[in-house]
Amino acid sequence: MNPQIETLRSLEEFDHILRDIASDGYQQVGFKGIKISEELIRIAERERAKLTKKIDPKILHQYERIMKRYGGRVVVQVIKEFCGGCYVKLPSELVVRCRTELVTCPNCGRFLYWVK
Repeated sequence: MNPQIETLRSLEEFDHILRDIASDGYQQVGFKGIKISEELIRIAERERAKLTKKIDPKILHQYERIMKRYGGRVVVQVIKEFCGGCYVKLPSELVVRCRTELVTCPNCGRFLYWVK
């Protein structure tokens, strides 16, 4: 898998963790007895910052724009030549390119990756 996609997927995971911790419903969905430490939040934010330094600023801006628009699921898998985010059939040429390059869906703009 493309190293840029791996970094973007990791960044997305940290964004989800930080969003979940900050949500009001976090304590209501079964985490009542668990206190969220400030140290855990700082560690997650620090690791997220390390990842953002590895990403080209243009790609990071695009990532953050997609995250804001869709609220998650920025990096999606290609499933039988369909975008895993918007389920639009992708051109064959684009599917082949997403195996080695950083490619976005022409419909929703999400980053695409291929799994064998």
